[in-house]
Amino acid sequence: MMATAEAGIVNSLADLKWEKRIVVIVNPEHRDRIIDTLDRSQPAIRDRHIAWFVVAGDAMDSNMTGLGSALLQSVRDRVGTTGDQQEVVLIGKDGGVKDRSQRLDLERLFAMIDSMPMRRQEMRQNGD
Repeated sequence: MMATAEAGIVNSLADLKWEKRIVVIVNPEHRDRIIDTLDRSQPAIRDRHIAWFVVAGDAMDSNMTGLGSALLQSVRDRVGTTGDQQEVVLIGKDGGVKDRSQRLDLERLFAMIDSMPMRRQEMRQNGD
């Protein structure tokens, strides 16, 4: 982890590289419902090392704490979304964009993550 993340402040998605898989939901159609769905799925999200960010205008919600003021711009720069359509972006621990879709489907995202080589190795190590 980079020094800023170790100090408890995350200012860039790069600070999470190799530590977290990232799910970004930009322009959510139903922000509260999406956050509720993510909160209800927290055990599975935690097990898969997912940091999620819901970005609506100038506001951002997350399951992470210690978010720096520069993080919102870092998220916007990294996902590169335009327009006002809802978009869901999955970024792997390696920092690469793995998936983009128009709606949040956690079961599909979990299946995609579970098929990744790094995740399969984590499951073997944990005895899953």
